[in-house]
Amino acid sequence: MPVKANVTAQPRYYEGAPAWYVRAAREALPVEDFPDLDDLAPGSHAVLVTHGGEIGRASVQLSMDSPQKCHTWRPKSAGPGKRWDALVDGIVTRLEEAGFTNVRRTTMGVWADAPKPASDEVEFLLTPDADLENVGVYHLLCAQYPELTARIDGGFHHGVTSGSGGFVALNSEGKPVTTGYRTPDGAIRAARDYADYCGIPDHLIKIVTVDEKALALLDAAYEAAGPGEHTATVTAAVNTYTVTEQADSLRLETGIPAEAADGYRRERQKRAAKLIAHAMTSGGGTLVVRSRYPDQPITVRGWTLTRTAAEPLPVADLEPLSDGAQAATGPALP
Repeated sequence: MPVKANVTAQPRYYEGAPAWYVRAAREALPVEDFPDLDDLAPGSHAVLVTHGGEIGRASVQLSMDSPQKCHTWRPKSAGPGKRWDALVDGIVTRLEEAGFTNVRRTTMGVWADAPKPASDEVEFLLTPDADLENVGVYHLLCAQYPELTARIDGGFHHGVTSGSGGFVALNSEGKPVTTGYRTPDGAIRAARDYADYCGIPDHLIKIVTVDEKALALLDAAYEAAGPGEHTATVTAAVNTYTVTEQADSLRLETGIPAEAADGYRRERQKRAAKLIAHAMTSGGGTLVVRSRYPDQPITVRGWTLTRTAAEPLPVADLEPLSDGAQAATGPALP
């Protein structure tokens, strides 16, 4: 699909956004020098910027009007051909200045490979539907861009698996934007397709499952408490019952856990993370870390678990949970 100059006035990422490399090519060509094809004036020229046939490659097709005809290929006659070459040279110069490589002249214009944007990763959280009857249904959320949200559906509702076309991504309007994936990683692949549909470069897409996110949040909570001996208590409602899990961690140095990566303590942490994941899926729960230090008083920090992160509990809410320990406000956990 062609990209017009007004793309610069739109957000970089949104549903149905153009591919990042096509947008980059249109942005590299000033509209006053290279107007859109729709705005081609008599005797002037314009460009059509589209996909170049490969991911990362853009095609710039030139149209040049003359008294004789509108040229969409390089004219063979000397005068129009010289003018065409000058316009193509201008396109090449602009693209190279913008960092494009492998720039090649064609009979219709220019092909070029866009530089990979050095932007931050865009993280999506893949969360199973809280309704246990919706087997194979996930929700895709993005804390950085809350408007980007999708439903990943494997078509396995109510346990019926026969006839499923595989996991597909449905945009915010419920329209499918991907083909089906009938593979074990189908939900992840459909989620990546949705992120690509929003114009996010592939190397910046990060899909995180809620289980991975929950374990990362637990590790971040231990890390926020600093070196010491820590006990994490996770509380969440499961089928109207309040369920609690505890897991210990020993940190001798900042950023370095003392327990083995596959030992008993780590397995307990993974079990606690499962309850964190449930709390994030159902939208409610708490994480409280009680820390013991050699020469300092026992300290308690706590967080409220949301669907995408963990927000610190205020000291006033922590004091009833402190059991005589010193209450402290922890940082927000991403």
